[in-house]
Amino acid sequence: VGARIAGEIFERTLEEAALATLQSAADSFAARERSEIEKLASTLDVLLANDDLRDAFLARDREGLLAAAAPLFGTMTRRDRITHWYFIEAEPARTVFLRVHRPELFGDRVERATLQRAIETGELGAGKELGQTAFALRAVRPWFHGGRVIGYVELAEEIDHFLTAMKSDTGDEYGLLVKKKFLDEQSWARVLGPRSNTWNDRPDVVVVDTTTFTEGIIDYSGDIETIPDRGQALGEALRGERAYVRGIFPVRDAAGRKVGGLFVVHDFTRQHAALHGAIVEAFAALLLIAVVTAAVVMVLVRRLVFARLARIRERLEAHV
Repeated sequence: VGARIAGEIFERTLEEAALATLQSAADSFAARERSEIEKLASTLDVLLANDDLRDAFLARDREGLLAAAAPLFGTMTRRDRITHWYFIEAEPARTVFLRVHRPELFGDRVERATLQRAIETGELGAGKELGQTAFALRAVRPWFHGGRVIGYVELAEEIDHFLTAMKSDTGDEYGLLVKKKFLDEQSWARVLGPRSNTWNDRPDVVVVDTTTFTEGIIDYSGDIETIPDRGQALGEALRGERAYVRGIFPVRDAAGRKVGGLFVVHDFTRQHAALHGAIVEAFAALLLIAVVTAAVVMVLVRRLVFARLARIRERLEAHV
C-alpha cells in the first residue's frame, strides 16, 4: 500500500513536470507570434513613410499604387513570408481599396477584429485571425497624413511555418486543431482537394496544420472550448519502446475567442523509465522497512507480552 501511494505521488509529480514541459511549447508558440507581429509592425512603419505609396493612395490611383507596391511585396514575400497586403479606406467606408496580393478583388468591407482595434486605439491592431481554411497573423496600422487618418494599411502572413520551426527547435511534435464552426467547409474542400480532405475525420474539429499524423494528434476527442487556459495534460502514450506525454493548449484569435487548440507531443521516454525505476526502488525500500518493522514488532511482542504471559503461567502452576 505504501509503495502504491508513493507511486501515485510520483505519477502526480511527473504529470505536473510534464505539463510544465508542455507549457514551454505553448510559450514558444506565443513568443513566435509576438516576434512575427513585431516584424510586421516594423515593416508597416517603413511602408507608411513611403511617399509614392501615399501619393497614389490619396489620388485614388489604383494602378499606380499597385505598380509602386508590387516590387516591395515581392521582396517581403521572399524575405519575410508576408502573403497579404491591403490598403483600406478610412472610416466609415472601411472597404478594401487594393489587395496587392489579389488586385482584381477590391471594394468589400472589412470587419476584422484587428482593424477594429486599430480604429478604436489609433495604434497597431494585431493578432491571429481565421480565414476560410487557416490562420493568418495580421497587423494593421492607421495611415496618418496632415493630422488625419487617410486609411489603413494591413500586412498578414500564414502561420503554417510556426509548427515546423518549433519542431526544429524542440524536437516535439505539434498539431493545430480548429473548431469547424469557424471555418468554411466548401473552401476547405476546394483548397485541399478530395484526396487530402480531412474535414470528416472529426465531428467538431479539423487539423489545419501538423508536424505528424502518427502520435495521436487527430485522436483528441475533447471540446476545444473547455480547455483550461493553463492547458490540459492528456497522459502518456506508448509507442514500442518510446513513451510520449501529450497535452493541449487553447488558441485564441484576435477577438479573444477560443477557436482552436495547440496539441503537443513530447518524448518522455527517459523520464518514464526513471519513474518506473523510482517506483520499483520505493517498493523495495518499503518492503525492506516492512520486514524490519515486522521483525522488531515480533521481538517486542515476544519480550513484552508472551514472556510476561509465560511467567504468569509459571507462577499460577506453582500455586496449584
